[in-house]
Amino acid sequence: MRFEKVLVIIEVQLKQEMLQQHLPCSAAVIGQSLAEYADDYARANKTGYYPAIEFFKTRDDIDPELIASAEQVAWLVAKLARQTIQRRLRPIFSSVQFRSVQTLAFTMPRVRPFKPDSVEMLAKHYTPDTVKVELELSMMRRDRESDDGQAEPYARKMMFRWLESEFESVQIAESRAI
Repeated sequence: MRFEKVLVIIEVQLKQEMLQQHLPCSAAVIGQSLAEYADDYARANKTGYYPAIEFFKTRDDIDPELIASAEQVAWLVAKLARQTIQRRLRPIFSSVQFRSVQTLAFTMPRVRPFKPDSVEMLAKHYTPDTVKVELELSMMRRDRESDDGQAEPYARKMMFRWLESEFESVQIAESRAI
């Protein structure tokens, strides 16, 4: 028996049904409102980019409750994602450690202004329902030394299998044995 450790970075989007149990309105409403404001700002100032949500905290012309709502929903989404991942993966891995959990809505958007569907894509980005999670997983393996390199593909396969039914989408961005 030997212990193997794998570092996995995944992006998960919570199901709307799960969020509706905890929120008075849809997270998409927040994303759409932020996207409309950001698009107006980018057009008025002729910027070639859309700013991150953090930038809007310094602006007086945006409703501070909208930013606060986005932060509160992001916190809830991160908490629910973390609990779901822990609950689903703990039975199959010896340990599940979270290195980081980041809501993607608060990152810099990859969307550029003045494109035909930029507002829709930006609304999707600003909707705080998706998180990027960096996990360190460990497992006991019974295989031989000649089977080195099998822990990482096994961890990817098992993670996807056990998480895909719990989330709207699951994407494994990166994984490697450590």
